[in-house]
Amino acid sequence: MADTHWDAIAIGAGLGTLTAAASLARQGKRVLVLERMRNVGGAATTYRHGHLTMEASLHETDGATARLPGGVFDRLGLLDRIAPVETSEFYDVRGGPIPGTISLPRGLAGAERSLKAALPEAKPELSAYFRELRTLHTAFREMEEAGSRGPAALLGTIFSGRLFRVLSDTRKTVKRRFDELLKRQEAAKCALGAMLGYFDDDPAKLSFLLYGGVWARYCEDGSYYVRGGSSALSLALAKTVREAGGEVRRGVEADGIALDASGAVAEVRWQGAEGDGAARAPVVLGGAAPEHLAQMLPEEAQSKLLAPYAAFEPSVSLFTVSLGLSRPAAEVGLGAYSTFVLPDTMTRLADYPVHAAAFAGEPGAAIPPVAIADYTRIDAGLEREGDLHLATITGTDRLDWWAGLDEDAYRARRDAWAAALIDWADGLYPGLKGLVVQAEMATARTMAYRLGTPEGEVYGFRPTPRRLFRRPPSAATAVPGLYLASAYTTSGGFAGAMQGGLMAADAVMRQARSRS
Repeated sequence: MADTHWDAIAIGAGLGTLTAAASLARQGKRVLVLERMRNVGGAATTYRHGHLTMEASLHETDGATARLPGGVFDRLGLLDRIAPVETSEFYDVRGGPIPGTISLPRGLAGAERSLKAALPEAKPELSAYFRELRTLHTAFREMEEAGSRGPAALLGTIFSGRLFRVLSDTRKTVKRRFDELLKRQEAAKCALGAMLGYFDDDPAKLSFLLYGGVWARYCEDGSYYVRGGSSALSLALAKTVREAGGEVRRGVEADGIALDASGAVAEVRWQGAEGDGAARAPVVLGGAAPEHLAQMLPEEAQSKLLAPYAAFEPSVSLFTVSLGLSRPAAEVGLGAYSTFVLPDTMTRLADYPVHAAAFAGEPGAAIPPVAIADYTRIDAGLEREGDLHLATITGTDRLDWWAGLDEDAYRARRDAWAAALIDWADGLYPGLKGLVVQAEMATARTMAYRLGTPEGEVYGFRPTPRRLFRRPPSAATAVPGLYLASAYTTSGGFAGAMQGGLMAADAVMRQARSRS
């Protein structure tokens, strides 16, 4: 007979909820995870079609998350289960006002030297900017270490030293801080802002502390891929849950959250191929968007849940063209694991949203800013003998850019964009098109289906300063016992989603200790 009482129930098996469930499992809690798809992991999933294994999304995380003692992977016991693979360089960037291709190595010192050599006219501004990055990197490292020692140590760190100095930046956007530090050096702004699409499509809205802090971590601590793909990470977390007596059920969609007389969560109901079901738990870990979680609640609790998030916008979505190549992309000149390419007509970083919106219509002469990833440059562990080699072209997307298209029109425009992007990439790297054996494209519509997010958003809420710092994120919601455990908790990306999951698990355990 199936268990009907659990310590916690997770709605969705995305990376955030799996992290929360695994953390609770390692602390003796039994967790039931309900996932509507056949794959676990949400965006942290790989798919195999024919002789090509593809990532569902971009997959890279920073060295502090992957390797630091006391970091996310270490806290979850993952380093005994998975193998993080370091990329050999940070990234290459070309296009826009950038002369040639600039290669940024790992390490803030090396990246600074590389940029100064390529952009000698910007040396004073680059010196000022990298001083800021070093302050950010050290401050956030100190905050993490203090946080692990408890609230008192964390509070003392916040109001002393480096972190107190960077608090003045909490309301600043990327555009504002870049203008203050880099002034009119647009080539430097574009080179340093190349990763913008991993967060948002508008430097005038994106939090500088988030962008600069994450950029500094990736650069100084290294960037890592999980051998075997992102599914290896998700499956390792699911295994941790099961080993503690928990359960991960796939093909099961939660459709109701019942509350007790005090208004706290009490039961989750679901539908599945094998019939409907329900189970009781005092804790619900929400991996779905708050909008979707609200629809599962009694009507009187829906507005209570949503009110704190009413002012927040959804994040951007992504498109990805996955290419199965007969030979590695390096043979036609692709020089790094990650290469960011800006449109030749883009002269200012502030114009990023205008150029990103080229993807909103039919393909023409304009190509949006993109990232090209060559998985054969690392020991990715995705290929079997005789397989095709994976490379991807990725950029920002929005669900409303596909509004009004029926299925046939949608497929026609999607396929036209895939062909246009391949032709464009062949112009940059002559011979690439001739290596393409298989090409598959995912868009914001794909993400909306896979992730179940209202706007196909992949990073939760838009990471504006208001979202992240004027109103610090919390895993706890206005409904007692219901926690956000996803990118909606803090911010997006694999590290952000996992941090959101850990925040939820930590909040659950603090609440449990306060009651004992």
